Amino acid sequence: MKILRIAAAAVCAALLLTACGDEIGAPPEKTTAPPVDTAPVREDYPVSFGDESFDSAPATVASLSPSLTEILFEIGVSDRLVGVSDYCDYPEAAESLAKLGSPAKPDIDAIADLAPELLVTQSPIAETDLLRLRQAGTRVLNFEQPATFAMLCDEYLKLSMIFYGVNDCGDVYTSAVSGLDGALTSAQNLGISKTFVIVEAVSGEGLMLSTSRSLSAGLLSVFGYNLWSESESFYASAEELYELAPDVVFCGSDIDREDIRKHFPYADIIKLDLERFERPSARLEEVIRSCADELSQ
Repeated sequence: MKILRIAAAAVCAALLLTACGDEIGAPPEKTTAPPVDTAPVREDYPVSFGDESFDSAPATVASLSPSLTEILFEIGVSDRLVGVSDYCDYPEAAESLAKLGSPAKPDIDAIADLAPELLVTQSPIAETDLLRLRQAGTRVLNFEQPATFAMLCDEYLKLSMIFYGVNDCGDVYTSAVSGLDGALTSAQNLGISKTFVIVEAVSGEGLMLSTSRSLSAGLLSVFGYNLWSESESFYASAEELYELAPDVVFCGSDIDREDIRKHFPYADIIKLDLERFERPSARLEEVIRSCADELSQ
């Protein structure tokens, strides 16, 4: 026990001397401050989707698709647009740009001479023409023709990513599609439930109707059910038309109402600019709101 008390006294003395040494000015040990965590910097590029990747925004772009041309204007990159197809007539500013042929028959020589960094299209381009364009320094990006609202939004998002990068593309995309999205939501909230068909054309074979694979049928389904949705054929014979008996017939603005009445005498007929569905963009908001107004009356 005495040994233990002596040992304890020695330890206390050592601790006291250490403390006193600190008090009379012994230099403190240098310590290194722990590193401060910083948030990683989010870079705008590269952006990737599918097999595509972009390290920077293209300085110049050309379009062979009327709807893609509209989208490029809508997302605010018209200043980079240097050429368009012969059919790109909206907005009006597109008409003053270099013409590059039709979507089906592009003027490859004109595109190669112009040499935009990016060419966007919804039509396939022959492999030999793709090689020629690559040699001219032009990258070709082919979009599938939208058959649904989701596919249309995907076009907006990808083009926003390409030109604005990952940080700002979301705001650009949301702003561009918000009007159409709001129109569809408002139409759905009306609670309208009608059976309908969409007449695209009148011919000797009968009426050409939109099937469930069409964008028009998909978007107009916010108002009810497309009776021709399950058919594999676009044309309906007189006998098939007689069995349909829809509440509403949506038809092109150039179709004579009498051609509709003789098949659907009791249906409401609403004329639409069906071309908007063939070259889809956010301007489809106007079509949806117009239909909602007529069906609400």
